[in-house]
Amino acid sequence: MVALRSTYPVQGIFYFLAHPQLWTKTLCPFILTLIFGIVSLVLCFVFLLPLQAHALINAHCPAWLAWLVSVIFVLLESAIIDVIFFAILVPIYQDALFDATLKARGMSRMFDTRVRVNGLTLCCRGIGSGLVFVWILVLAQILVLILTAPLHLIPVAGTALACYINGWPACWGALIHYDLEFRGFSIAESRRHAWQHREEYCAFGVVAVALELVPLFNLIFMWTNIVGAALWIADEYERNERNIAKQQQQQQLQDHSSVSAASLSYQPVPYPSAYGQSNASFSSKQLEGQQPYWNGMPSKGY
Repeated sequence: MVALRSTYPVQGIFYFLAHPQLWTKTLCPFILTLIFGIVSLVLCFVFLLPLQAHALINAHCPAWLAWLVSVIFVLLESAIIDVIFFAILVPIYQDALFDATLKARGMSRMFDTRVRVNGLTLCCRGIGSGLVFVWILVLAQILVLILTAPLHLIPVAGTALACYINGWPACWGALIHYDLEFRGFSIAESRRHAWQHREEYCAFGVVAVALELVPLFNLIFMWTNIVGAALWIADEYERNERNIAKQQQQQQLQDHSSVSAASLSYQPVPYPSAYGQSNASFSSKQLEGQQPYWNGMPSKGY
């Protein structure tokens, strides 16, 4: 049974809490984001809260409602600031957490069967994706967060729409390491694949972004979302393995049936050695090149 993509961010929370070996991968960045989150929350309450409340009161909004709405706005603004800070910090640490999750999940074989990339190409790709493209992607995510911030003024529906819009780039950012380093994709191929599967990416991303908007707790959810992304990939990988094994089994059964049918229809000759030679030749031709070769995930799959 295939799990819904939207459940993986939640699965990531429980998996992260149940595997202490993953905590060490996030200890340093978590302390940094925790300190930054507390500072941003305090500053928002000290400076932005009265500023927004007085602005609403001057716009003839009831004082009690102005302060209530301002508190909600401040919490969202602090969460968005934390997300932006995390988006800048995460490329440095998320790959290590992603890989550690795969190994904790028992998927060490993925590191052996991944597409081998030429050393020079990998170096250039690492420079391009790690220092240029990832930061461009981060800036794009920040820009989308800023542009969709006014949607939060609409209760519930506006926040849900903002999460949906931000979901696709957020999910792509969580999986870009896998596309480049495991599947050997170029950046353009990764983007094309992400867009072709945008419904699944948005389903995952909308929940992930919603969790990252929860004040203070988002400092943990930002990391558990990466764990959830790794769990998604691990499940897809195992499902692909089962499908390939099933195809191989069916192919072997078909080949065996073909060889058996040919043996029954073959007329015996006076020389048994000749019969054996003919049958062996036929069998080798039938089986030659029939086994599908797989050195990782298919280019159009996971």
